[in-house]
Amino acid sequence: MQTTKTFKFFRNVLAAASVAFISCIIARLQAQDASTAKAESSAATMNADTEWDGVGVELTSVTRGDGDTITIKFKYTNSGSKVAKISHLGQFGGDNVAEHVYYVDAKNKKKYLVVKDAEGNAVASKIKYLELEAGASRAGWAKFPAPPAGVDKITVYLPGAPPFEGVTIAAP
Repeated sequence: MQTTKTFKFFRNVLAAASVAFISCIIARLQAQDASTAKAESSAATMNADTEWDGVGVELTSVTRGDGDTITIKFKYTNSGSKVAKISHLGQFGGDNVAEHVYYVDAKNKKKYLVVKDAEGNAVASKIKYLELEAGASRAGWAKFPAPPAGVDKITVYLPGAPPFEGVTIAAP
């Protein structure tokens, strides 16, 4: 009888220890996933001031697509106190600002321009005559030919901003 009680006691202790051990492993894996996700998101998001007073730009992501393309996403924000008429500043006039985005693959010394459709239009956001009210933001995107498979870092050029260097291309 004593043996049965001892066996039940050790079985219960072993079960409790197993649950505690598994809980610790799960908690540690969740913490690693969270820190990895945070590192990936902070690596993908980069900010810079532009040449226009009060206007900043954020490079939000660079992702390799299913085909032979990459997508670059960005967002302009006016933190100034008056309207910023970006399309009237610099060389853009009435152009689609997204058409002026490009990237450079330094490894192969090649510049990549926005993909154009059959009618010659940029496969990108339509951001013509861009005006940002004070405190407003405008997001955009553009598609590009992908660099060769071995290239995982590029330099991205967004209108009015300094180059975003060493940008990692995320997998789809």
